[in-house]
Amino acid sequence: MKKILLYLALVIVASACSDSFLDRFPKGRWHHGNYNDSTLNINILVEAKLAQTYETLRSYTFSFAGFGMQNYTTPDVEKGSSPSDGQQVVQFKPLSYTASNNQIGDYYSVCYSSIFLANEAIALATSLSDTVPNKNEYLAEAIFLRSVMYFRLTQAFGGVPFVDKVLGQTDKTPARSTREEMWKNLERDLSWSIPYLPSRRALLASGNSGRATQNAARAVLAKVYLYQKKWALAMNMTSAIISSGDNGLTTPYDQIFSEAKEYGDESVFEVYCEEKPDDKIYLGSQFGEIQGVRGIPDLGWGFNAPSQVLMDAYEAGDPRKAASIIASGDVLDGKKIKADAGGYQYFNKKAYTAASERGVFGRPVNGHAGWLNIRLIRYADVVLMHAEAACELGNTTEALDKLEMVRARARGNNSSVLPKITTTDIAELRAKIHQERRIELAMEWERFYDLVRWGEAKAAIGANFVIGKHELFPIPLIEITKSDGVITQNPGY
Repeated sequence: MKKILLYLALVIVASACSDSFLDRFPKGRWHHGNYNDSTLNINILVEAKLAQTYETLRSYTFSFAGFGMQNYTTPDVEKGSSPSDGQQVVQFKPLSYTASNNQIGDYYSVCYSSIFLANEAIALATSLSDTVPNKNEYLAEAIFLRSVMYFRLTQAFGGVPFVDKVLGQTDKTPARSTREEMWKNLERDLSWSIPYLPSRRALLASGNSGRATQNAARAVLAKVYLYQKKWALAMNMTSAIISSGDNGLTTPYDQIFSEAKEYGDESVFEVYCEEKPDDKIYLGSQFGEIQGVRGIPDLGWGFNAPSQVLMDAYEAGDPRKAASIIASGDVLDGKKIKADAGGYQYFNKKAYTAASERGVFGRPVNGHAGWLNIRLIRYADVVLMHAEAACELGNTTEALDKLEMVRARARGNNSSVLPKITTTDIAELRAKIHQERRIELAMEWERFYDLVRWGEAKAAIGANFVIGKHELFPIPLIEITKSDGVITQNPGY
């Protein structure tokens, strides 16, 4: 059962405002430093700020711009929709974007909006008495959410300004930290957070799913280590996740993204979305709408779609292909899919919502998937990170074991497909693991950044990829302007 975070707290705060309050800093909004009513339950305010922070992960910008940056830049994913739809999103495929690209600017902005809210939650939680039993859990949750966005920013832009407090009116945006400094900050913050966060099972038992867990923080930290090629430390983190028993690979691949399997053992970090008009619950996201079938049935806009290159990359008989790709003419839920005549003819099945999820709880029969949870980190991702780190450390036995775990789940009961990989040649095994990540996580969150960190982007993407430039996205020009030149641009832009 999903628990709705306490958005009501925002209403409570708003009703408590007075003219004198509005004269305080910052004007027109609640801030941890300008409200000292001892009768107000600060826990409620912390919950409200955390709820706002999670809301940024459901935002249209985080998904729409993110898909362009992490997927359309690669040969595996097409923009989809109609050829001209998406405005400046069309610049990602040819890598023709500049520092004025509004999607890149929006992505940068939403990440920092999330960080600002997380910093407010941290300030509020810090003000709680040390006797409050969940004080450190609140702090850990807020620090984790801030770390998620700093990880995404560092992936995309390299070093960025690191802000770990609520800036005042006269505070200036700091200069960019280096990428190495950002990784160090995240290592520190995530390491501190892990012991204070609950397990997935504990959240399930409390009816409070959809929040940060220990394994979510471990997984982000493992990614931070992986990006730095700190293989042993990455493997320590993935080992802790695996040995915790809080996650597993029991969910069939074709059911992972269904409503019935929300917060299942595949879920490491999953963003809560819900749409139940009958109950007046509207906490939806456009994540599913962006990717849904554009045509008949009308389920969305058809972006973030599989390319022919990706479709050709699946091994013969791999069940993940049918579970990931919809072609115009396919029959789903007893009805033939028909793409718009002038639009792209393939869709991402991971964003498809079954007919049984539509038309219930007051949702439209052809609803645009506002209730579709966003799976940001899956357990298979963790297992493959473990395999990668083990391979780089020369532990081929462990690497092969974890690679087989993922392939065995994908294989299901069909022993004639996806043969077990047995090579102990490091170069061959590395290539097999890279390919497995490509297929297992197709059209999800990591492809472009994987290619970059492996040094394979130029070979995979082709002539338009300029080494020394396209490993990073441009810092938005508006951010440089607002900083009076304190924030500098990435090379090549």
